[in-house]
Amino acid sequence: MSGKYTPETLLPALRLFIEARNKANAAGFPDNGGAIHSVERIIDVLCIRVKYGLTHVNNLKKMPTAECSIGAYEARQRGDAHLLRIEHVMPQRAFAKKIIDIVEEGATDEEIIAFIEQNYRLVLLNTEETSMLNLKNRSRISPDRLGEAGIVMYQGSA
Repeated sequence: MSGKYTPETLLPALRLFIEARNKANAAGFPDNGGAIHSVERIIDVLCIRVKYGLTHVNNLKKMPTAECSIGAYEARQRGDAHLLRIEHVMPQRAFAKKIIDIVEEGATDEEIIAFIEQNYRLVLLNTEETSMLNLKNRSRISPDRLGEAGIVMYQGSA
């Protein structure tokens, strides 16, 4: 993997930002105030590189093999790319907290990468489906978050 943002450069930064987040929390500065934001950003960059080999999350919209809902598939077929939205199936804050937990439990870099490969998932939804999902469950981890919001994934080959 080439480029300036590789797992080799991002994992030490992730550990540094987790430490800074924990110090900010200990000083009374909460995650909702911004203590966790750098952790979330580093994790997002790391995950799109590890799981999808992308340098920017928006490039997922151009991937013919990107997992998508029926609504997103239909929008793609019509050429309505402006209706596509990228959804983190596990909400970003919740996913960041899971990563923080495994790092604090002593996970190696290889274990962090394995966790990402097994758990990080991006899908394409259309704007209507994104609104439905946000109304139903915007921030909690759920085994079937998309299904619970009535979103059906496209099963054919994109």
